[in-house]
Amino acid sequence: MHWIALLMAIAVTITCLEMRRKMKKETKQALKYHFEFSTDELFEGEYFYLIQQITNESDESISFLKTETLMPEGLKIVLIEDGQLYSGNDTECFSVQSVFTMQAHASIRRKWRVLATKRGVYTADTVQMIAIYNDPLGMMATSYRLEPESAGHGHLVVLPRVKEWITHMALSPTYAGERILPRGLIHDPMAFCGVRDYEMRDPLNTIDWKQSARLGRTVVRETEYQYNDSYNIVLNMQSAIIEKNPPEISTPQYIEDCISVCASLLDSAVRRDIPVALIANVPTVEHYGHPLSEEDEAGRQIFCSEEYRRQAQVIRAYRMLAALPMQMTIPIEHLLDDMITRPHYYARGGNIVLVTSFLNDRMLGFHKAMRERGIQVIFFVATTNNNAIEIPSDVPVYFRVTQWIGGVGHAS
Repeated sequence: MHWIALLMAIAVTITCLEMRRKMKKETKQALKYHFEFSTDELFEGEYFYLIQQITNESDESISFLKTETLMPEGLKIVLIEDGQLYSGNDTECFSVQSVFTMQAHASIRRKWRVLATKRGVYTADTVQMIAIYNDPLGMMATSYRLEPESAGHGHLVVLPRVKEWITHMALSPTYAGERILPRGLIHDPMAFCGVRDYEMRDPLNTIDWKQSARLGRTVVRETEYQYNDSYNIVLNMQSAIIEKNPPEISTPQYIEDCISVCASLLDSAVRRDIPVALIANVPTVEHYGHPLSEEDEAGRQIFCSEEYRRQAQVIRAYRMLAALPMQMTIPIEHLLDDMITRPHYYARGGNIVLVTSFLNDRMLGFHKAMRERGIQVIFFVATTNNNAIEIPSDVPVYFRVTQWIGGVGHAS
């Protein structure tokens, strides 16, 4: 008798498993999922809508369907309270669940209000829709991920927001006393330093008519501001002196703050018509730059962006920053050594601005070596992390001294 009961139990189990497999297959074929963002591009801190539509294309109704929308880090669904937008009681979350009963050939369309909290590139694959289907008795629940049939606006770029970083940073010699804020890389912005050929973008009042007549071609006056204030930005993607699991970054928020500083520097330079590029120990970002050099392994692991100069290129510079992956290719020590070996690859106008989340004695030694080569290095430290024993008074280091919205682990 025991073996008969065992056979019956096995038969029931096999039957249930087969029914569950068949039900899952039929539900997958019945449900069609359409997905799109309401916009293609926006800045951090702005809102948009996530539009989802689920259609039951079968001839049978679905008595119980539970769905869960999972958002990636950087996008939050805003659940509206009291029926009013911006009521102050809204709830932000990364996932939301819904329960439906769907008739045959019926559709359900939903629109979620979403807050973009972090720069990046998001696609339909980054927003997951999980369907949980059950039979009427609740005995054979099955779940699977719904794949979007057509994404529509399925590509979203969240641009980094330019923060007023100048009011949050102080020069290292006055770190504990009176604050000195960075205003430029030189002291006399209107000092005359020479002439150059006229370009279509130059204002007519900058043309030096006497020099143009003497040289036989149209030239414009070049001030020390225009010459010396040009620079390249070097971004250190290493968030700590020792990264535990490279190429992964242990403290991504520190690097996000560094990228915000880079956005401010790029914005400031481009809007003043100063040519600037970004160099970083990060994988190459397609369509926005190239490896620093193809001649050696170190150069192939260093990303160099295209040059940005005109105001029309500001948005493209933001898009480049939005596309930067949260990874590092080589340690900062290797990057510093490469800059010392071939400084002409990195410096522009004799200047380098190094944006980093920490400062140590190795970087101060790098500053000395570059100064001997006639290159000025200015440090922007997006945190309060100072691991250097002593910062010489002639080394320009700007530390963060107040907390930015969204930052973590910094002094206020």
